[in-house]
Amino acid sequence: MIVICLFLVASVIIGSIQLASTPTELFGPGFEGLPKQEFPR
Repeated sequence: MIVICLFLVASVIIGSIQLASTPTELFGPGFEGLPKQEFPR
């Protein structure tokens, strides 16, 4: 149970770091949409 909680906390921290480091503004009037991901074929 402790391991599951540790992984949950780690994923929340990683997700918040990735959201904070995105170049486009995600919230507010400057929202331009999420960057498009292109997958190699």
